[in-house]
Amino acid sequence: MISENSAVQKSGKRAKAKKVSKEIEAEMNAIKEVTIANNLTAEVLEPEDYDTDLEEEKYPKCYTVPLEERPRVIYTKACHKFNLTPSSSCLRGMTTGIVNLNHQNLGPDGAKAVALGLVLCETVSELHMSGNNIGHSGTKYIIDMLRENENIAVVNLADNNLQSDGARLLCEMLNENDAILSVNVSGNNFKPTDAHSFYTMMSYYRCTLKELDISNNNFGEYGGKLIGEAIGNNDTIETLNISWNGFGFNGAKAIAKGLEENTCLKSLDISWNGLEDHGSELIATATSINDVMINLNLSANRIGPKGLGLVLKAISNNKSIKSLNVSRNPITFEGPVIAVQTILEHPECGLESIEFRDMCVPRQFLPILMKIHEGKPQFRVKHGGYVNASDVLHHSMEQRMEHVLNDPMMRLLQYVHDRKLRLADLFFQFDTDRNMTISDSEFVAGIRRAGIPMTDTQIQELVDKLDVDGDGEIDFGELKLGEKKYLQRIQKVGVELPFGSKTGKQSSRPASKTSNVRSRPASNTSRPVSSTSAQTMDRPMSNTSRPVSRRSVQIMDRPMSNSSKKTERPKTDPTTVSLSKEMSDLKTDLEDLTDSSSSGESEEEGDNT
Repeated sequence: MISENSAVQKSGKRAKAKKVSKEIEAEMNAIKEVTIANNLTAEVLEPEDYDTDLEEEKYPKCYTVPLEERPRVIYTKACHKFNLTPSSSCLRGMTTGIVNLNHQNLGPDGAKAVALGLVLCETVSELHMSGNNIGHSGTKYIIDMLRENENIAVVNLADNNLQSDGARLLCEMLNENDAILSVNVSGNNFKPTDAHSFYTMMSYYRCTLKELDISNNNFGEYGGKLIGEAIGNNDTIETLNISWNGFGFNGAKAIAKGLEENTCLKSLDISWNGLEDHGSELIATATSINDVMINLNLSANRIGPKGLGLVLKAISNNKSIKSLNVSRNPITFEGPVIAVQTILEHPECGLESIEFRDMCVPRQFLPILMKIHEGKPQFRVKHGGYVNASDVLHHSMEQRMEHVLNDPMMRLLQYVHDRKLRLADLFFQFDTDRNMTISDSEFVAGIRRAGIPMTDTQIQELVDKLDVDGDGEIDFGELKLGEKKYLQRIQKVGVELPFGSKTGKQSSRPASKTSNVRSRPASNTSRPVSSTSAQTMDRPMSNTSRPVSRRSVQIMDRPMSNSSKKTERPKTDPTTVSLSKEMSDLKTDLEDLTDSSSSGESEEEGDNT
């Protein structure tokens, strides 16, 4: 009973498949017949006096559809037939040449309408239909369309659940169609046995593919062995994405063997396959043998610090590989240090970029990276940041300082300082025709004649900066302005010029050469008092004010300066007249006191001698 039921089911499936194929063939033949009929229809000329009872308004004439409009008309008619809304992206793409229908939930009927519209379309070169769940029947319509259309070069059918039948039909079509150069069928639930179809397609001598993406499928180790053998047989594919397939170590061994025999593959993405340390080392060793690979992605393969060192040593002698991605691997903080240390020890390595975006680098990473930049200025590292915040600040400041100090204006000012010249002297040295402006040719010739170490790019960059108004000539004002702007940048960054900083604030008025008088320091000790003065201090206080010295009187008589005058004029008071008389009396008393004190001091000096 079970065998009879299975036989009945198989016969039912075959009958259904034959029915679908007959429907598709009928649709295709109808479209071809209509096209041929439209191309061969002869114009019928009616005589002027021909009389008819038919009214033109009730029975309009049928016009021939232009050739470039037929795909749009057929697609619209097919959508109406299947009760679908025509996609504006599809209609627009039939004119622009790129039909982008990604993630529009077309389904099998939508795929059938698109296939009918593109059968005779000669303008479309790219078809993108990822994420539409077209299934087996929709795949059949698209594959039959691609068999007829030889103008489409890029096909994207990712995430459409093609399964095993879709893989078989696709690979059979690719063996017949030589126009398709790029195919993306990632995420279509392929099985390990489906790798046979891709093995046959990639190993076929008529294969013309340049890019193939079969990532995010379940090929496993068995499929990895077939894919590895197919890589060794293929000689056209340049970009291959086989990530997320679970190849493991055994699959990596077969793929490494195929890479050793391959001579055309330039970019390989084998991430998320669980290769571990030894599998990744085999892949890296194989890529260094073929000497063709440029980009290698080994991210998320459970590579440790030791494995990373093995990978880098394997490609250290390879000058073709320019980019290596080892992100999402448990390399810890030691990994970045091991990577840059290995590259420093092998200067012949051709790597220009290494990436571990999810890993922070420690402090000892920076000095090694700086040493690498001395020999390889183009080398770049993409990492996830720094462990310490101070390292971030230090690195950013060093980058800014390096950028400022490598400015062409820096070398020009260095030349002026070394020759002990003024900026005006340099200007007149470059201005050979004495028209008070420097043309571009004069500036370049002056730089060359002076022997200032600048490349052609740096000279042009400096000319563009100095020529503010863009008239093709540099005057002295523009040269001075360029120096001012550069010094302001130096001051902002906080960098000291190697020939002495000029960015400090200068005094508003320079000191006079003839003025040797220094300001008198303030003394904490009080001025010694004479004996007569001490006697006067012991006297009882009188109603009159305390006597003042002759020096104080002279200071009081000295006219006040304009800066010390008060803004408000003092009010006149009748008591000021009497005070002036008392002041005059005090002056005379003070003169007598000073005379007596001077005579007393001379007598004391005589007694001491």
